[in-house]
Amino acid sequence: MATKNPIGSAAMPKQATTFAEGGLPFNPRIAQQASEWLVLLISGTATDKDRHAWEKWRNADPEHGRAWRHIENINQRLQCIPTDIVFKTLAPNVLQGRRRLIKALTVLLMASGTGLLVRQTTPWREWTADYRTGTGEQRKLTLVDGTLIVLNTISAIDVDYSDTIRLIQLRTGEMFITTARDKPAATLMRPFVVETAEGTVRALGTRFVVRQEDGRSHVAVYEGAVEIAPFDASDQKIVVPAGQALSFTRQTRDTFLSADENSIAWTEGMIVAEKIRLGDFIDSLRRYRNGYLICDPAAANLLVSGVFPLKNTDSVLASLTDSLPVSIHYRTRFWVTVVHK
Repeated sequence: MATKNPIGSAAMPKQATTFAEGGLPFNPRIAQQASEWLVLLISGTATDKDRHAWEKWRNADPEHGRAWRHIENINQRLQCIPTDIVFKTLAPNVLQGRRRLIKALTVLLMASGTGLLVRQTTPWREWTADYRTGTGEQRKLTLVDGTLIVLNTISAIDVDYSDTIRLIQLRTGEMFITTARDKPAATLMRPFVVETAEGTVRALGTRFVVRQEDGRSHVAVYEGAVEIAPFDASDQKIVVPAGQALSFTRQTRDTFLSADENSIAWTEGMIVAEKIRLGDFIDSLRRYRNGYLICDPAAANLLVSGVFPLKNTDSVLASLTDSLPVSIHYRTRFWVTVVHK
């Protein structure tokens, strides 16, 4: 049985945590201070004098308190991941020295200031999925019945084929599916069903996308149709035909929208923009990049058009300066802001 990582091994004062509180980035100096205090308090070497100094620091400024609540939440999340996974995530030598650990925690804390860590930290449940992708990765799969699946960035699925059903559980992220006609077991034709956190999506001979969002699922159909059944309203089945898209929760559904072909350009490693807001474009690009990426509100309403490769997001950002009055500010490789000139 895997052991828990040593970050959570020492007892420390508990505070109520609100993970994405405020949605604001942290001052790098405060982020580093919070990381230094965490490493000291979990090291087992902290004295009463150290704890008193920590409390004084935490209470000296509201931003100190906010940073502390976030860094403690990061600590709690890392406790849920076995040690070997933490080593692979943070790099094999991070925990060899206190300064390297402080640096790693500081990067995580700055990312968490806008809720990015909620999206980018891989929970244990996703690490155990049958198939998954990392940040910026797409993966193509062919299942035993010939069904084709393309996983988008930061996605995870389980595949459960039985004698009665072909079930795909979408744990996180997004996938594009081209279903194959079932190879019958005896005389039974098994339905093809995708399960999300909000309900089920049954394919009716189909090419379609399913995306797991916070508190809702999104489906877009490009060929055939699907039947949606929200978990808490399963008697209200909804058929989504080709060319239509729909988002739903466990109880309700939104109105139908057109399924945009450009929105599946990621299956070919591209992102396509046709006069979309720069703020929305950056929101989409952020999914394919580690760290903190934000658009200055002053530039958010500029319009972007073009076809951009997802393999190198730095090149995508650089190309924006050729067609828009913006500049790209790198605080670090993992902290980037697009600002209006």
